[in-house]
Amino acid sequence: MLIMVVALASAFVTTLWRLQRAQAELAVLRQETGYLEPSDEGEIAAVRLPSDLPMTYRVRVRVPDWPPYRVAYSTDWRQSKTSPSWFAAVPLSPGESIVQVQVLRDPQDERWKITTLRRSPEGTRRMATVLPADQVPIFSSPREWLRSGVSNQTTTVAAGKTLRLLDERVLVGEGAMMLYGDRPPSDDMVGIFADLQPDVGPL
Repeated sequence: MLIMVVALASAFVTTLWRLQRAQAELAVLRQETGYLEPSDEGEIAAVRLPSDLPMTYRVRVRVPDWPPYRVAYSTDWRQSKTSPSWFAAVPLSPGESIVQVQVLRDPQDERWKITTLRRSPEGTRRMATVLPADQVPIFSSPREWLRSGVSNQTTTVAAGKTLRLLDERVLVGEGAMMLYGDRPPSDDMVGIFADLQPDVGPL
């Protein structure tokens, strides 16, 4: 009986250790790949994914069947406006998608652009917009950034609402360090902005 009790205790301890180790490895894996936690049918959800490339941002999103959703993007936020001046938007498929927003010099024509790419089971969709000429020197030289938007923890909001995915502001000028919260900026701002928004009406 004593030998059996010792054997059972040893087996329990070993199993518990293996379970804890597996849970720790799973947590690291989820951190590295961007795990999107389950959400209700009446919610949209997003989580930031790791990225090793400069000015490249990846987000995993989940949207319901209705209403339809899109990812609007821009690098331009005019003073006293409540949101950026959206350049364009990429439509999303219901379910999960990976959205990548990147600012880079296009090797095909050597022009600086902001690109937005959506990957989903239905396929890949990409859009690109040439940067305004006055923004090229800002993005092509080292700058300090004020980073916001969704984090590596799942963010959810009710379906039908808008979720700010990216709010990466370039710190330029004397008022660059000011935080505006819900107020519009008092000066023009340059950055990388992306919203997950209902695909209804104009941008």
